[in-house]
Amino acid sequence: MKKRILEYKDEVMTHYETGITRGVDTGFKTLDEILSFKLGYSTFYLGFAGAGKTEVQMEMLFNQSEKHSWKHALMSGEIGNSEDVIAELISKRLRKPFFKSNPFAASEAEVYKALAWLDHHFFLINGDDTDHTIESVYDYCESLEKEFKMKLQSTSIDPFNDLEEDLIPYGGREDKYLAWALKRVRQKAKTNNWHNNIVTHAKDLPPIILKDITGQDVYCTSVPTLNSFAGGAVWGRRAFNVVGVWRPEHNNHNGVVSLTMNPSTGTPFAENEAILKVLKVKPKGTAKKGSRSLFFDWKQNRYYEEVDGSSKYAFEHELNYDITNPNAGMTANLGF
Repeated sequence: MKKRILEYKDEVMTHYETGITRGVDTGFKTLDEILSFKLGYSTFYLGFAGAGKTEVQMEMLFNQSEKHSWKHALMSGEIGNSEDVIAELISKRLRKPFFKSNPFAASEAEVYKALAWLDHHFFLINGDDTDHTIESVYDYCESLEKEFKMKLQSTSIDPFNDLEEDLIPYGGREDKYLAWALKRVRQKAKTNNWHNNIVTHAKDLPPIILKDITGQDVYCTSVPTLNSFAGGAVWGRRAFNVVGVWRPEHNNHNGVVSLTMNPSTGTPFAENEAILKVLKVKPKGTAKKGSRSLFFDWKQNRYYEEVDGSSKYAFEHELNYDITNPNAGMTANLGF
C-alpha cells in the first residue's frame, strides 16, 4: 500500500522522542562499549574456519537468555545433529562437561534441570533430515511461534552455506541470489521483530606473518574485513552489524606453546584469546567500530573478559547478578 510522507508522522515523532536506542548488551563490560543486539535488525559473524564464530555467537545467545529471557530458534549444523547441539547447549548452561564418562561431568539431575531451562529458551531448526532454504528457515521459525504460542527474539543460521541455493532464477549468479537472500534476512528481522544472526565463512586469503615471543615467524589467518566474505561484496552491502572473529595461531615446540606477539600492543596474545572486531554498524547507535578481546574457558565452555586486572564472566561486572547461578535468567529481566 502506497503511503505519503505525512502518513509516517506517528512513527517519526516516536523516533524523535526516543532518539537512538541501543539493543540489549553483550554481557561483557568491554564489549558493550562497541556492540549491542537490537530487535528488528541482524548481526553477521564472519571469520575463518576455527576462529570461534559459533562459540562467540552461542555466548551471546546464552547471555541474552540468562539475563533477558530471550527465546532463540537455532540452526547449527556446525556442531552436529540435534543430540550434539543439545549436548553442547547443556554443557554451556551448566558450565561443565556433558558426557558422563568425564569425571567432572554434570549429574543426571543437573542435565534434566538444564533441559527444562533450554526447553523454555531454545528451539531447534531441524536440519538433520531437511534441506533448508532461507525461506524455509524463516517459515519454520514463524510456525514455531504459532504452534508453541510464544514469541521468538532471535534466529540463528550457522553456517549460512548449509542452506540450499537455487541459482536458476538468478541466471546462475551467486551474487544476485545473495542480494535477494540477504535482503530476506533484513526483511524477516523487521517484520517479525527478531534479531537475525548469520554465521558465515571468510574466503581464502593469504596468511599474515606475526612473531612469537622467541622472534620466530607465526603464520596466522588474515584478520577479517568487510571484503573477506566468501561470496563477495554483496555481504558487506546488505549487512547491518558485522562482527569479525579472529584468533591468533601460536607456535608449539615439542608440546611447549610459544605465544604470538600482538604487534599493536607489543605484548603476547593469550592462548585462549579471541578478537571480536565490529566491522560495520547499522543502525546508528547500536554499535561502533572497534575491537575487543574475550577469553575462552575450556572447563566452563564459556567466555570471560579481563576488566581492571581481573577475569569476569558475563554480567559479573554488574552488582547483584550472578550468571553462574543455575536459576539465573528464569525470570530476570594490526588494527585488531
